[in-house]
Amino acid sequence: MLLHFITTELHLHDPAGIYNREEKLLESIITPVRMRQSLELCQKYKLVCQEEKVRALWDTGATGSCISKGLASHLNLSPIDMCIVRGVSGSTKSNVYLIDILLPSNVSINNVRVSEFLDNGAFEIIVGMDIINFGDFAISNKDGKTIFSFRIPPSDNPIDFLEQINKENPGHTQDPA
Repeated sequence: MLLHFITTELHLHDPAGIYNREEKLLESIITPVRMRQSLELCQKYKLVCQEEKVRALWDTGATGSCISKGLASHLNLSPIDMCIVRGVSGSTKSNVYLIDILLPSNVSINNVRVSEFLDNGAFEIIVGMDIINFGDFAISNKDGKTIFSFRIPPSDNPIDFLEQINKENPGHTQDPA
């Protein structure tokens, strides 16, 4: 369609991240984020660019990010394309929208192509690997408490649990599978 020339951009001035500590084990990671229709799109076509604070599910099983049909409708977003979405329940045609996702700490991920999903009441945005790949993503579950953190840009000291285990247990070196 008409907007294939717009590419996803990451805007940050300093390392930034999201941190969420819960007093229980979580079955899913849902955090607040802000979103709006792509600012570049709004400026180019003189559209009203309304920002919303929404709940986002962080999903490493999602190749791309998504927006709920209800939120897209509420913000009066216009689709820029169509795509086929493949999931556990099969394949379906979906509208594609262009949005900006604003993470805490003033991290703005602009011009994100998102497909549409049916509302479930628990979250309005799915943050997929298209965004998670910009940084480091970690979940820790110690003492019955979940800690989630996400950092952009990636750290110079990557997390490698196998390397840590091998250092803690000399002589019992494990190889990656």
